[in-house]
Amino acid sequence: MVKNIKLLFYFFPVIIAFLLPFGNAITSPFIALWFITSFFCFKDLVIANGWKNLWFISTLLFFGITIISNFIFYNPNDALSAIEVKLTFLLFPFLFFMFKFNSDVAKRVIVAFVSGCMFACVFCIARAFAYLFKGDSSYFYYSNFSFFMHSAYFAMYLNLAVVFVILFYFKWFKNAPSFKYIAFGFITLFLLCILLCASKMGIITLFILLPSLLIMELRNRIKLKHYLIGITSAVIISVSIYAVFPQVFDRLRSVAVVTNKNIDKTAMESSSVRVLIWDECTKIIKENMLFGVGVSKANETLYAGYKMDGLTGALEGKLNAHNQFFQTSIGMGIIGLLNLLLLTLGLTIYGLRKKRNLIFFFSTLITCNFLVESMLQTSAGTVFFVFFLCFLNVFYKIQFNEESSK
Repeated sequence: MVKNIKLLFYFFPVIIAFLLPFGNAITSPFIALWFITSFFCFKDLVIANGWKNLWFISTLLFFGITIISNFIFYNPNDALSAIEVKLTFLLFPFLFFMFKFNSDVAKRVIVAFVSGCMFACVFCIARAFAYLFKGDSSYFYYSNFSFFMHSAYFAMYLNLAVVFVILFYFKWFKNAPSFKYIAFGFITLFLLCILLCASKMGIITLFILLPSLLIMELRNRIKLKHYLIGITSAVIISVSIYAVFPQVFDRLRSVAVVTNKNIDKTAMESSSVRVLIWDECTKIIKENMLFGVGVSKANETLYAGYKMDGLTGALEGKLNAHNQFFQTSIGMGIIGLLNLLLLTLGLTIYGLRKKRNLIFFFSTLITCNFLVESMLQTSAGTVFFVFFLCFLNVFYKIQFNEESSK
């Protein structure tokens, strides 16, 4: 029985990776079960591995600061939910860094995540067509298209899936020539859905990551015709979407014309009022720079500022900081901000210096999205961030150990 449970322990991260694109409501029970099965695998527990790892300590520290902040600045309305959302900062480091994993499990996690993204995309497209047959085309666009989570989060997931396919599928499945066409199909599907999500940062990060991937990783492995196929596909998809859904690109154009002078304070749409929200954030941070106002009081403090300065749209919509660095600074002060910078910009520098391209691309993706969304305020953002932060560091450790043993 214990042996079967041990097999389950190493299968749960694969299941979770597959289910991530379908939202936290589905993944939460499996995260809990994964943690429970860990108690039957103590023979594989390697405590020293965790405490020697900078990222293990950093993630636990972030959770610890969250707990302390909640106790010092207690808010009965949000204290429990603030801790619950950040719980994976405790669970995933323990599960990934304290146990031994092999390359087979790591590969299954990546394939499972890509497969999950593919099925989620197919569902969203099929659903959009079902509404189209009823005369409603709005389900091909933005929040109506992304069924399982906010479109910005879904686009972020799909961007990482594109990175995985480009970096690994052509290498892992090179002995199956027909599979490269499946890989190109995955990339095309994900590009299409990123554009349909109409997330401004999702599209921007796509155009940052895709050329970087091709230049840094695949310049010696992909033939010119494959480059041309990829570029042609991207252009055709973009032009087709522009012709059918021009509002996708209207959202990008709106960024260029946003200034403090032309923003309506009564607007509820977060894109237009974001600049005013960030001004409000800087005022709060200046007054509470050292310790913040408390994680569970951050949003309430923002709402009070909105009310005082007449941001009725942001107040009515109960909009958060829409920037994770601002959100963390307001809630946890300079200590929390420095910790978050280590987990984002620090991780980016680490990936670049160690030539761990996957970590570099992931941390770049995360950092860009943190600039415009308070992603650690939701389970969809927190679970994704901590899961892959821990997994990718373990992935490279597995590679290093296997290369050393040869």
